[in-house]
Amino acid sequence: MSSQTTQRNEATERAGAVARFLVAFILFVGGMVAFGWAFTVESGHAWIFSAGLALVTLGCFIPMAGRDR
Repeated sequence: MSSQTTQRNEATERAGAVARFLVAFILFVGGMVAFGWAFTVESGHAWIFSAGLALVTLGCFIPMAGRDR
């Protein structure tokens, strides 16, 4: 019974790690897209660039904060 619980915990940790990676990757790529988009719009350059910077920062922060071990 103990090994079955351990296997479930490991599977849950792996699924969580994959989900964190996907979210972080999407945020990072979205931030890069926002950087490029900021230079093509007519107005709001600074807001879009700042949003891209925040997205890239979050995309880098999530993997570092995801695991407490």
